[in-house]
Amino acid sequence: MADKPLLMVVEDDAEHRFIMNWSYQKSTQLCNVLFAEDAEQALFYLDDLPTHPSLMLLDYQLPGIGGMQLLQQIRKSDKWKHLPVVMFSQFHKKEIIEEAYTLGVNAFVGKPENRGDFLNIWNTVFDFWNTHSQLPKRTDQTIR
Repeated sequence: MADKPLLMVVEDDAEHRFIMNWSYQKSTQLCNVLFAEDAEQALFYLDDLPTHPSLMLLDYQLPGIGGMQLLQQIRKSDKWKHLPVVMFSQFHKKEIIEEAYTLGVNAFVGKPENRGDFLNIWNTVFDFWNTHSQLPKRTDQTIR
């Protein structure tokens, strides 16, 4: 896994995970993708992975610990506070978007409604964060 960037996707909906995986397979991006079905699994992976993710795509609405609470935990963590997090949601309410940015999300994206839009968003988001952005270096291991 260390040769290619690792992208963590936190998504509880099986159909959305399938579409996101399909989008990745059809994309031009070279990365490893790890899917977590909920916040608890994402936290387990973050604690246990030998490779640090270079980006997290985080669903807003998750069972148990919600997306906002997971984002708060990530931002409070010395180990993960610089991890780029792109939150996505089918809800486009101003209050939700403002709260996400207040808590430290790097971007908020509406969930696409079809596979073609998922593919476009996948390529755009991943290309930006892993090709064009400049991220801080970690002391224990680089983010990329």
